[in-house]
Amino acid sequence: MRKPFIFSLALSSLVAGCGAGQEKPMAEEASGISSRVVDCERKAADRYDDGRSTISELAQRIISICAVELTKARLGLNLSLHDPQIQLDELKHAAEIVEEARESRVARE
Repeated sequence: MRKPFIFSLALSSLVAGCGAGQEKPMAEEASGISSRVVDCERKAADRYDDGRSTISELAQRIISICAVELTKARLGLNLSLHDPQIQLDELKHAAEIVEEARESRVARE
């Protein structure tokens, strides 16, 4: 299983010391935040993947469905809500989740 994107961001922000004077989440907290996002994305991929949507289309839908969890994660990890690079990384991660969900379904069949 791939390392969750948000957890990777959290660890990089902890190492970089992101923002002087801001409280930084501990690794355990970052892992919990990350797991909530990944859980939401996996559930959305399983529920809404009808096999007709492209990976990109479904990834966009997952981002919309999990927007609250993604926002909470960014706030909890002291990340920008408006950083285009983070938005792109979140979309890439959602696409990975879709691919993993599709591979898992094929393996079960």
